[in-house]
This record gives sequence, C-alpha cells and structure tokens, in this order.
Amino acid sequence: MDKQVYITFSTETEGRNYIMRFYNPKDSITQTDIENFANWVLSQNMFLTRYGELVALVDGGIIQTTRTDLIPPIE
Repeated sequence: MDKQVYITFSTETEGRNYIMRFYNPKDSITQTDIENFANWVLSQNMFLTRYGELVALVDGGIIQTTRTDLIPPIE
C-alpha cells in the first residue's frame, strides 16, 4: 500500500490553491504534525507559486492506495 501526506494551501490569487505531497510518511504522523508543518511553511514565507505566495492552510490529510497487478511482470 502506498501512502502520501497532502497539504493544500490557498494562494494570493483568489480561488487558486497549491498542493504539496510527501511520499512514504511515518505511520505515526498525526493531524497535529501536519498542521504544525503547514503553519511553519506559512510562517517562513519560502514558496512563491505562479499564483503568488501561500497564505493559508486549506486542507491536509493522508492518501492511501492499494495496487493490484493484473498482468504479471515479464522476466
């Protein structure tokens, strides 16, 4: 199973968001961890997107996917 953390920020351009994704997070990651990191990113003002700076946390969470191979790998 693959796992990703995603964090969505609003930008200076109304209606435009910016999404960060991080692959293979620790199993123990919590809502507080994600919020603290997102707030740190905002406080550092380190990202400038094509829609302007990041201005607020909109959403965040964990995506889990399961993959099923239907065609066996060719050896």
